[in-house]
Amino acid sequence: MGRRAVPCAIAFCVLFSSALADARPRGLAPAHRKVNIDLHQADIGNVVRLFSDISGANFVLDDDVKGKVTVRLRQVGWLRALRVILKSRGLEAELDGNIIRVVRRETLAAERKAKLTARQRCLQQGPLRTRFYRPSYADAARLAKVIRGTLTPRGSVMVDQRTNTLIVRDVSCPR
Repeated sequence: MGRRAVPCAIAFCVLFSSALADARPRGLAPAHRKVNIDLHQADIGNVVRLFSDISGANFVLDDDVKGKVTVRLRQVGWLRALRVILKSRGLEAELDGNIIRVVRRETLAAERKAKLTARQRCLQQGPLRTRFYRPSYADAARLAKVIRGTLTPRGSVMVDQRTNTLIVRDVSCPR
């Protein structure tokens, strides 16, 4: 083999093995999986890409995610390492299934506050929905006592004894 053949063969093996690794489905790596990371002035976007490879998670970065980090971590769980690195830059990670969204802490706090405000407004002013439930092997009057504890302050439950039917009236707000 010539001098050019060796680097080409190595590159082929690396590309081929990564293609095989990507072809099989990967789940999210356990959060306690230990990693060693030593980076100097690394772009935060590239660091997040590194964690994507380590964890098998999909990452979405907000446009405000910028900066460089210098890190040296030994035998730390990947999720803890990610959170520490993000925290050092004023960032936060939000997990949704196998997707991790990275945003500025202020942005996430504002989104959570807006979501909470919208939920509270819905609970106070949202339209009431009426649903009918016919339990097969239970007494509707007994179930009504349990259901009352789960309703919002505007909600109500009635029982039609004749047909053993629960009539539940409450708002339907997103969580």
